[in-house]
Amino acid sequence: MRRLALALCCLFLLPACAAPVVSKQVLVPAPAAEVARLTRLKVTAFDNDDTGQVRAAVESALASVVVDGRPYFTVVGASAPTGGLGKPMQWIDSSRPKVQPIRYGAEGTVQGSVGQDGWRNEHYFERRKECVVEDDKGRCRLWGNSSITCTRRVAQFSFTPRVVAKDTGEVLLAQEFSESRQSSACPDNGSPASGNSLLAAARDKAIARFRDHVAPHVVTLDIPLLTEDDSGMNAQVKVLVAGGVDFAKAGQTDKACKVWRSAAAKHAAGFVLPYLSGVCAELEDNLDQAEGFYAQAEQRAQQPVPEIAAALARLKTTRADLDRLEQQRK
Repeated sequence: MRRLALALCCLFLLPACAAPVVSKQVLVPAPAAEVARLTRLKVTAFDNDDTGQVRAAVESALASVVVDGRPYFTVVGASAPTGGLGKPMQWIDSSRPKVQPIRYGAEGTVQGSVGQDGWRNEHYFERRKECVVEDDKGRCRLWGNSSITCTRRVAQFSFTPRVVAKDTGEVLLAQEFSESRQSSACPDNGSPASGNSLLAAARDKAIARFRDHVAPHVVTLDIPLLTEDDSGMNAQVKVLVAGGVDFAKAGQTDKACKVWRSAAAKHAAGFVLPYLSGVCAELEDNLDQAEGFYAQAEQRAQQPVPEIAAALARLKTTRADLDRLEQQRK
């Protein structure tokens, strides 16, 4: 089966006290596969959405999904411009045909109701230390404690979208998405964020979760880099491994992998170097080669290594996701 190029890779390292990590962005299939197979959706009015704000935001979110360089959904009769929830990654596979059959009308409708949609203030107390007795030179001779009243502002938003197939009337999805945001402050350190801004953030997050539930979306995988084992690497090999990490820190993926492969040619023992070669192959979407390197690393390890086990499990998940994605692509 033809494999699709899915990854845009970027590298970063956590602070020196933490293990270096490679970050890989991948496109994953929608959990709601039946909805993802629909091409044309119409968003109707939501109950308890008198202003139509939620409907417009849902339309915008669905219209913002771009896969293979074109909109994933056609939103029929959309009343809002796209892009309300940020700029999505445009995932492009140039080998796929761009010509699509012309379709008219909606294949499914998105309807539902809004639950919570507001914010409130809660009050709580914090203790403060203050001077109660000063000497004649202004120095504190006696300290005491006092309480001040602080404000916690909490915004909550929830909605339950239902996606209904037009031809059969079947409910393909009916699920609540709920989010909250909060901000706290005391009189001596400012004011909490505005209720409207907190509510907007909660609303955007809930709707974004719905969008990612019904359409393929990008997630970030963190892949740890192993740099040490007990295989007796000589000084030159250790320098090469460390140099690859330095290239990774600079975002130079190709150079990092070239250095690690050079190190592997000089040291045919241990699990670190085949593991790093597996990471490079995985970043290049060569899953068969990556699996071979990870399996070699597992075989060389004297005891179970969590990172190697996680890598093999990750490849299994990636293959399953690729098959599901192929079914959802339009």
